[in-house]
Amino acid sequence: MHPSFPAYSIAKPFLAQAVIELGVPLDGSVGDFIRGLGEPYESRRIGSLLNHSSGLSDYAGLAEYANAVAESASAWSRDELLERCENLPNDHIGFQYSNVGYLLLRMLLEHQTQLSMFDAMNELVFKPLQIKGFTEWETRSGLVEGYDPRWVYSGTFVATEPALLDGFLKLVRHREQTTGLATLAVEVPYPNTGFDHPAYGLGWMLDKSPDATQPIFVGHGGGGPGYSHMILVNTSTWKVALETSRSGFNQTEAITRLREETSR
Repeated sequence: MHPSFPAYSIAKPFLAQAVIELGVPLDGSVGDFIRGLGEPYESRRIGSLLNHSSGLSDYAGLAEYANAVAESASAWSRDELLERCENLPNDHIGFQYSNVGYLLLRMLLEHQTQLSMFDAMNELVFKPLQIKGFTEWETRSGLVEGYDPRWVYSGTFVATEPALLDGFLKLVRHREQTTGLATLAVEVPYPNTGFDHPAYGLGWMLDKSPDATQPIFVGHGGGGPGYSHMILVNTSTWKVALETSRSGFNQTEAITRLREETSR
């Protein structure tokens, strides 16, 4: 019996795929579909939100957020979270990882489908790709003692390792055969990532040299109270591997190990 765990941000590629399946224009603004967002959110381009180049900051930069999670408090409403993030620097140039951006994408998905994020992903992604074994996670449980999963504003789900490996590989293969793995990819200007040519596409981390048509590695990390993860697919061997820790790990080192494991 394989234990279940929260996928945390490994859910982002699945959310990104659901947004793509909506057929909304990626060069359109999220405010064209969700009224009342206000500044600084309404003018952000959907494609830029998907590849973290919209300029928005991340709510992890709020000290009060970390304090509230540490105190096992209940999550703020989305409106309160967005209001608190308005005063963060929201004029970044290039890649800037932003859970706020993916919250806006989640809101777009829910608005367009009139479903919860999980139910929308189930209809648009899980069922069509025959991905099974994922469970919604929106209420407190013994999975992570004292933690309100609604703090994951960008959304997540619970899965076993075999289900996550199978689902992620199916998603990568599907994207390769449809919109392409490196569509709208932007350079990630960080040193020592574990990748030779780090980039971020529409929902996932990539290792793609400038002269290559396809990234050699596609993956995503995830982490929150109780768990840290890194999942990776090698597009040459089509092997997929996941590393999970209950005590935290160095993501760069995890990527290096996973590259080796999927290259054998």
